[in-house]
Amino acid sequence: MESSNLEALIEKVEAIAQGPHADLLNKLVDLLYNREMQEPEYFSPEDLADIQEGLEASRRGDRSQFIVWDDLKKELGL
Repeated sequence: MESSNLEALIEKVEAIAQGPHADLLNKLVDLLYNREMQEPEYFSPEDLADIQEGLEASRRGDRSQFIVWDDLKKELGL
């Protein structure tokens, strides 16, 4: 990763870490870090296409395929 891209990523992570989704970010980072440290797992082309589709939907404001975190926690009894 280029230095400028890494700096931009760090800025974004710092902003999220200070916001209301800090706990979720921490869990996601832990999940990815632990998986990487155990055994690298790479996304299939289908996985990457699904991720890209979700990102594009989010940018368009289309939330129809997303689950509200609070609703999911209630559904799972968390």
